Amino acid sequence: MDVELSSNFLKRARRLSAKEKGKLSESTEWFRRDPHDPRLKTHALTGKLKGIYSFSVTYGKRVTYMRVDEHTALFTDVGSHEDVYR
Repeated sequence: MDVELSSNFLKRARRLSAKEKGKLSESTEWFRRDPHDPRLKTHALTGKLKGIYSFSVTYGKRVTYMRVDEHTALFTDVGSHEDVYR
């Protein structure tokens, strides 16, 4: 899977700790290989966030993304559950 990064995602990723950045890098690699890797806990969001997907980076951090096409995802946000599901 190809991955594009939004400016919001990049801004929020810069704020992560070094350990979280390492986990984000690892999770992104898993995502590129298989977006449905069970370690990611990938799922579609509902309600006002319908059409957006999420996967876990750590227990407390998530990435939200949108599908651009069948081979490309746009990462839109990264942060805590409360931050990204607002």
